[in-house]
Amino acid sequence: MLLEFRADNGELIWVRNPFTGAVTYFTHVHRKRSGFPAATPLIGPAVPDRRQLDAEFEAARRSCPFCPGNEELTASEVVRVSEREALSAGSADGWLIRAVHNLIPRIPESCTGGHNESYVVIEDPRHFVDDAGGHEDLLCSAMLPPEQFHALLRVDLEVARRAYANPAVGAVLIRKNQGRESGASQPHVHNQVIGSDIPFPVVARECEVTAAQPALWKDIVTFVRDHGLLLDERGGCYSYFCPFGTFPRSYDVVCLDAWTRAMDVPEETWRTFVGMLYDTVRILGATPLDYEIHEGPGVPLHAHINARHFAYSNIGGTLNLPSNLVANRHSLRRSP
Repeated sequence: MLLEFRADNGELIWVRNPFTGAVTYFTHVHRKRSGFPAATPLIGPAVPDRRQLDAEFEAARRSCPFCPGNEELTASEVVRVSEREALSAGSADGWLIRAVHNLIPRIPESCTGGHNESYVVIEDPRHFVDDAGGHEDLLCSAMLPPEQFHALLRVDLEVARRAYANPAVGAVLIRKNQGRESGASQPHVHNQVIGSDIPFPVVARECEVTAAQPALWKDIVTFVRDHGLLLDERGGCYSYFCPFGTFPRSYDVVCLDAWTRAMDVPEETWRTFVGMLYDTVRILGATPLDYEIHEGPGVPLHAHINARHFAYSNIGGTLNLPSNLVANRHSLRRSP
């Protein structure tokens, strides 16, 4: 199967999502003169002094269930990793990464044998960045050292194994929301591991389409390579800007040789996959985002990463993106 698209003089005009059928248009609409009046800057309160800020930061930490010292505010803990265990350096006291049950299961307990199989993985003890200048200066995943990001995803796999040990669990999803615009309700850096009794609908759809078109994922990689959207490839894994993603800035990481559950993927392939996911998260930095890791056996191991900050127009299921997004694709390869 070849992807449906149109290109003029080497520039993409539109491309159809092979899984949903929705069409993405690359248009010049964002270059039009805006008909909206220019916003008048509001004069806000004076910037608080450092002592006031520090007091506010400390108050935020005291009320945050994910900050050290507040462990009793979370549900039961299932995994704890120290700095020495994750980074082979630092102190073994305290924790660097911590996994707990989600207070509100994403899948009702009645669906998973009466057990809560929804977990939150706290990625770092820090709430704010060092020398934060305001409440918006939160730590984000892109600021973690690569070794810690790899350790974080190893914890996710350990929690996934725990969920799969429940015979009522038939599928597991690793996902993250970063920022209020992405739907995150907790500002402290974290991701989630969710066990479900049935396949997650979006993954089930990917499996259905893939079963009908077995070469689809190779076709997608060929398509993005031919149109200059491929960011990286190594060890059978590929990262690329996805021109038919759900949001204006969507990226995929795909391992074409790993058609199995994430916890069963060979270690070398998993490390390559996680490294590419990390590189993509670093591209987006502190931008509000989400990512989901989808696993086989019906599809290759892959992740969808979506920036949630940029305005876009979705009309009848079609997505309009600025045409210069593709023209400026080389900026996606910039070093973090």
